Amino acid sequence: MTQQRLSDKQMVRELELGREQLLSEAASQRLLSLLRRRLQSITRNLYVVRWIPEQAEDSYDVLVDGAIVVHIEIPRDLSGGEILFEKKDVKEYLNSHRHLTKPDRRRLELALELAQR
Repeated sequence: MTQQRLSDKQMVRELELGREQLLSEAASQRLLSLLRRRLQSITRNLYVVRWIPEQAEDSYDVLVDGAIVVHIEIPRDLSGGEILFEKKDVKEYLNSHRHLTKPDRRRLELALELAQR
């Protein structure tokens, strides 16, 4: 099996595990409730395509229903700080994120495939 296939399989496992964690783990409830409240949706078709933990906040890009990508920045300090919430269709997201690495682009492609299942 080629290195690309192994890498794809690993990314798919990570995407599926991330989806399950987002939907079921207590630590993910803040992100999940934000997504559902702001999108007025109870979809289970969610894939975290990028996660960047920073000192002041956690930054997530989440593919929703294979159609939109939501960028959320959640402050780590629960008492303050503003939550950033941006919603873009996939094409618009790709155009505004031209700096994405090849692995990040591939992760999004695989998430789109998973979302169509």
